[in-house]
Amino acid sequence: MNQRIHQAYLGELYGIAFFTLLMNIEEDKQRHSLWQKLVQVETLTGEHLLSHLLKQSERFSYPVEQMTQKGNGDAQKWMKLEWHELLQTLVKWVEPYEIEYRQWADDCTENQVIFDLIADHETAIYQCLQAELAQKNGQVLLDQFLTKYEK
Repeated sequence: MNQRIHQAYLGELYGIAFFTLLMNIEEDKQRHSLWQKLVQVETLTGEHLLSHLLKQSERFSYPVEQMTQKGNGDAQKWMKLEWHELLQTLVKWVEPYEIEYRQWADDCTENQVIFDLIADHETAIYQCLQAELAQKNGQVLLDQFLTKYEK
């Protein structure tokens, strides 16, 4: 189970870098706010996961630089996409993770709270991106997640 939590943590490192790069180049205020909230969701989730992992007897690697480079590299590939196409790409990209993490939460036999967090964060991101694609404010969904899980 902790291997899955570690895997999710590495995904948070990647996501923080990915969304931070998009946030840093965004000139539109509304879109900048969206990227900023996505960074907040990834950061909050990552903090909770790291806190859990550091309390375990198992030891894990934390390749921050490697995951940051990977996130930055992918964001650079996609940042030139037109807004609608970028959102479509992100929705397709996030969907399998949302399904997988929700299954992890359903299947877990221990650490239910942390697996619910993992699933809830991905669901919030997925539903946010879907809403944005439908030209609705998806940030509300991110705000709900942040309110629920802030320490």
